[in-house]
Amino acid sequence: MRRFACPQCGNRVFFNDHQCLKCATSLGFDHLADQIIATDGLSVCANRSEYKCNWIAAGGTACQACSVEVGPPASDPEVDEFRSAIRRMLRQLHVLQVEYVYTTPNLRFALRRSTDDSKVVIGHEDGLITLDVAEADPVYREETRARLGEPYRTSLGHVRHEAGHWHWQACIATNTETLAKFRATFGDETIDYPDALARHYAVGDDGKWQAEHLSFYAGAHPWEDYAETFAHLLHLTDTLETARAEGLALPAWGTPAQRYQQWIDVTVSLNELSRSMGMSDLYPFAPPPTAINKILFLAGIIPAVNLA
Repeated sequence: MRRFACPQCGNRVFFNDHQCLKCATSLGFDHLADQIIATDGLSVCANRSEYKCNWIAAGGTACQACSVEVGPPASDPEVDEFRSAIRRMLRQLHVLQVEYVYTTPNLRFALRRSTDDSKVVIGHEDGLITLDVAEADPVYREETRARLGEPYRTSLGHVRHEAGHWHWQACIATNTETLAKFRATFGDETIDYPDALARHYAVGDDGKWQAEHLSFYAGAHPWEDYAETFAHLLHLTDTLETARAEGLALPAWGTPAQRYQQWIDVTVSLNELSRSMGMSDLYPFAPPPTAINKILFLAGIIPAVNLA
């Protein structure tokens, strides 16, 4: 994420801030300008109070970020965590010039909560992404991560992964030439998806995925491989943007492969910082060359990615 400043006093402010802590100026996020601005005289999102949304919206209606949500539940900290993740991802899609409103299908989110009597089926269908907000609970999420054998699981990562399924349908499947390149890179997605997942979980993690994929789950089916790669590319570009804004990385330079190496250098430093605090690695991945090529392929599909 880039750095933001209060338009009134210049104090540093952050993406989700509603008010400057130094001068008390009321703040809002203008997603079209990618700026934090003063809200005086402007219409803010209708969900500013209830859902803690700080985006600007025309006429006091729901902002674009809130408008992608279908049938929102009542607000609580766990739901708000997912909404914050969705806003961050939508801001990134806008910066990367990935259209998510005027597409077929358009991107939408349904935030649901699993209970003992009713489990939410997480997934994507025709642009609608259904998420289980129970995943915002650290204990529930860690239990799920351990059960699935994943090295990393966060609300933001979850949002980015599921958005990758939407991106494939909206931007890959609709273009014959791009689809052919996808199949040459990721494999044939027409193989039966339920059968592929059943085989994936039946075999268990035998480690063979490490030769070609970013994660164990990426090896289940080309769709999951693409979704994992899409999420990874968003992790990469957001982290590099932040590192550059904070003076921890130089501006992008060189070939795509050299720019990817810059990301590796940043992640090594981030992991060392985490270890210095006795924490787990912030980036617990070691992508093989085949997986790196998939990331670079996707970087070429999204022209505004500051990698290729």
